[in-house]
Amino acid sequence: MSALPRTGWTVATSRQGIVPAEAGPAGWCRQIATRCRFGPIPGGGDNDRVYPTTPPDRWTIVVPLKGSARGKSRIDVDPALRRRLAVAMALDTVAAASNTALVARVLVVVEDRVDGDRLSELPGVQTLLTRRSGLNEAVEEGLRSLVVDGPVAALPGDLPSLTPAELGAALAAASVHRLAVVADRQGTGTTLLTGSSAAVLRPRYGSGSLARHVDGGAVLLELPVGSGLRRDVDQLADLAGVTGSRSLAVLAENGWATPLCAAREAG
Repeated sequence: MSALPRTGWTVATSRQGIVPAEAGPAGWCRQIATRCRFGPIPGGGDNDRVYPTTPPDRWTIVVPLKGSARGKSRIDVDPALRRRLAVAMALDTVAAASNTALVARVLVVVEDRVDGDRLSELPGVQTLLTRRSGLNEAVEEGLRSLVVDGPVAALPGDLPSLTPAELGAALAAASVHRLAVVADRQGTGTTLLTGSSAAVLRPRYGSGSLARHVDGGAVLLELPVGSGLRRDVDQLADLAGVTGSRSLAVLAENGWATPLCAAREAG
């Protein structure tokens, strides 16, 4: 369990949410009890890192996630629905990652405590609350919080059609490269970015990021455009044919599933 500087929150494992740090004797006693359940606490020699270490032959995935209140602003729907969609897409993405056989652990770096509570309910998922608003900074902060002995990857939280098989195949292909990258559906941005170690991973997400990552030495992994690993969602039309169960449920509840499926088939 790792302290978050200046935030007053600590990292907790799945199903525990983000646990508030408490001051005073009573709070200290509760921290001791938490330490017994989850491992080292701040000031106990963990150097602000998340434990345990990762097996060297399995992957650590860091998912940077904008707060659902401000994320996915280009999806032109009611703000409350957009927020629900953002959380559902993140849950579908992170669930796929956590169920991938080659993945040892998933750390989601969140801006919003409530989003973190939802995501930490997924088995094997840790959350880290951040004050940073950029995806690249969030990935870097997540990596700094970890003790990582194996390969690492950054994965955006807007891939609701991603499957464990697709992610596993991409990670297997990436494992022979120092750096590797997967393009988004447009072929100009980045979804998955991998590194043989945390020390070599330098995320450069943003408009035109694929070229920056390739120029930085990342090998482009060729995947079909229909792969869930390339089908990131920026606009409502991008949800056509989405397969993630949580995203589909939100769309169905609001009457969007049928028209989007029809649009996918027409296209």
